[in-house]
Amino acid sequence: MHDARPHAIRDIAHRWFAFFEGETESIERHLDLFAPDVRLVHAGVHLLAEGQPAMARWLEQAPGDHDSHFIRDLSWQARSADSARMQMDIAYQVVQADGSLGGAMIHYETEVVFDANDEARFRFLQKTPLMPNPDRDFKDSFADNRLGAGLARLRFLSAQHSPERIETELLDAEAREAWRALRSTVSLEELADARLITQDDTALSLSLQLNSVAERRLALTFIERPGRYPSIRQIEWR
Repeated sequence: MHDARPHAIRDIAHRWFAFFEGETESIERHLDLFAPDVRLVHAGVHLLAEGQPAMARWLEQAPGDHDSHFIRDLSWQARSADSARMQMDIAYQVVQADGSLGGAMIHYETEVVFDANDEARFRFLQKTPLMPNPDRDFKDSFADNRLGAGLARLRFLSAQHSPERIETELLDAEAREAWRALRSTVSLEELADARLITQDDTALSLSLQLNSVAERRLALTFIERPGRYPSIRQIEWR
């Protein structure tokens, strides 16, 4: 697969779940996640939506539950020059109206298609509950999915050699000077391949290991905002 495509896949996976968990983007903008002929299926039996207009209606009618979706496993295989099969195992929890906790371990089978710029969209999603979620303590996943989407986008744009788009799409004004200083010492290729070392969902921060700077870690602190991604507020070495 093209170097940027694995990051594009993770981007749309995290954004799909974050949409249900907190304030992100409008339904109209969220539809960019889906191909025009998208199909959403439950357990291989129930067709929930077919086509973008039907997907919009399904999203509008989705209950505003307090729920969470942690991606426990994600893998993919190329199917053709412009598509891939992607699977996810999800730990789902939901706070019921009476305050009790429900949930399930859910398996997703999806087809993802890529445009000429390697941006990814879902063409097919099938979600199948496998068993009840054994975790009886609710864990909020909004920050996890927002950080996951933001990091995936940073890696994607780095793999595409698009520093200007990183500034436009991901950086808070306070981080731009530090970003330009970082760019003078670290290549975009290294950022695309940086290894995630730690993630703090409460502080909305993460640290990355770069191959050329083994003795230090690059720390990124995000700040929430409406939209597809949180913005990077602080960039520093630790």
